[in-house]
Formats: sequence, structure tokens, C-alpha cells
Amino acid sequence: MAQQVATGAGSHRSGSGTITESVLTRLPPLLQRVVVDVGQCGQLLGRLVTTAVRQPRGYWGSTRDEMYAMLRFCWLPCVLAVGGFTFLIANYAYDLLSLLGGQNRIGTYFVMASIREISPFCTGMAVAGVMGTAMAADLGARRIREELDALKVLGVDSTRMLVLPRVLAITIMTVAFTIIGGLLGIIMAMTSATVFGTTSVGGYFANFLSSLTTPELVGVVVKSTLTGTFIGVVCAQKGLTVRGGSEGVGRAVNEAVVLCFAAVWVINFVLNATMLGLNPDMLVNR
Repeated sequence: MAQQVATGAGSHRSGSGTITESVLTRLPPLLQRVVVDVGQCGQLLGRLVTTAVRQPRGYWGSTRDEMYAMLRFCWLPCVLAVGGFTFLIANYAYDLLSLLGGQNRIGTYFVMASIREISPFCTGMAVAGVMGTAMAADLGARRIREELDALKVLGVDSTRMLVLPRVLAITIMTVAFTIIGGLLGIIMAMTSATVFGTTSVGGYFANFLSSLTTPELVGVVVKSTLTGTFIGVVCAQKGLTVRGGSEGVGRAVNEAVVLCFAAVWVINFVLNATMLGLNPDMLVNR
């Protein structure tokens, strides 16, 4: 009886798999790849969360090392991206506000410009372009050299040893770089308004702090956390599923960075719309 039940369960699973495969094969090739990539990323995220929660020790040392490596290689691109872009926008914004007679309102404007938009967006782009591609290339090279298969034969969980610390490091450092980028943007806007303009430091910060809200800060942290997690999971999935030798590694890196760039924009747009809908006080035209 038990054998019949097991056989029936196995037949049911086999039938479900056959139905899923038949439905998948009817989709266009591009849509098939999208469905497969989404499924693989979801499975990888599930394995990462499971191993991190069930065994919360043993990977924090590697995470610290990965965070230090990311700090060494990624701090300059983040500073240049956020600082340069913010300083440019600050000059344009101050000139426009001067024409309207509202120079002292630049602090209000940069609650939206620096904290909500520029810092999370530019930081996500820099992290994906520097560390995301490096992780995809490294994991892809290990896959091509069959190192991951060798670790599996030795009984080592490559997901826990190689992927989990890197995804955690990218997530944590994306949040840290976003916060630092926001502070840098505030300083750049203040410099543009006080050194090159006529606004006082007190007037700048008075308008800035009067428009800054707690949901704004919480939303930035949530946005940067989701962005870092997405970058880590997608780049890891692309590296772990490389095929076709060294050319396959190049294609995987290219696909990973394109997906991450698109996702940074989508996450930024969706969360901004959600936060503004749930918290009307975040609107800066006050």
C-alpha cells in the first residue's frame, strides 16, 4: 500500500513536472529565459535565506572580508558618481531657483534630489557595475574550471561558502554607501548654495530639516536593501549557471549588469511611488 502511495506521489510529481515543461515550451524563447531566470533567482534566494537562518554562524568572518574588499574597490566609484552628479544638479537647481527668487529653498529640493533619488540610484549603479560584475565573473570562472563541482564532491556547500557572504556584503555595503552618498550630496548642495551662492548655512539646513521626514529615511534604507539584495542574487545566479567556456562568462557578466541596471531603475521607481502614496507628507513642495 505504501509503495502504491509512493508510486502515485512520484507519478503526480512527474506529471506536474511534465505539465510545467509543456507549458514552458509553448512560450516564446525570450519569455522562457525570463521565466527560467526568475525561477533560478527565487530558488537561490530561498537557499540563501534557509542556510542563513538555520545555521546563523560560520559565515560572518567571510562576510566581513568581502565587505572590506568591497570598500576598497567600490568607495571611489560611489563617491565620484554621487558627488559629481549631485554637485552638477545642485548648480543647475540653484541657478533655476535664483531666477525664481527662491535661492533659500535649495535645501528643500535636495531632500528629494539627494536623499530620495540621486544617492540610491547612483550607488546601485556603481555597486552593480563594480562588485556585481566581479562576483558574476568570479563565480562563472569557478563554474568553468569545475571548482564548484569539486566542492560538491567534497561535501562543501558552495552556496553557503561562496555566495552567502558576498550577497550579504553587497546588501550591507549598498545601504552604507547610500547613506554616505546622501550625506555627500547634502554637503555638495550646501557648498553650491553657500560658497557659490548667497544662501546661508543656517537657512539651507533649516529648509532641509523642515522637509526631511522619518518615512523618507526608512524608505531609503528599504530601497537600498532591496537593491543590494537583487544585485547580489542576480549576479550570483548568472555566475553559477555559466555555460560555454570563457565566452559564456562574458555573456553572463553582460546579462547580469544589464539586468541590475534595469532593476535599480525599476526598484527606485516602484518604491518611490509606493512611499509617496502611503506618506503624502514626503512631498517636498511645502
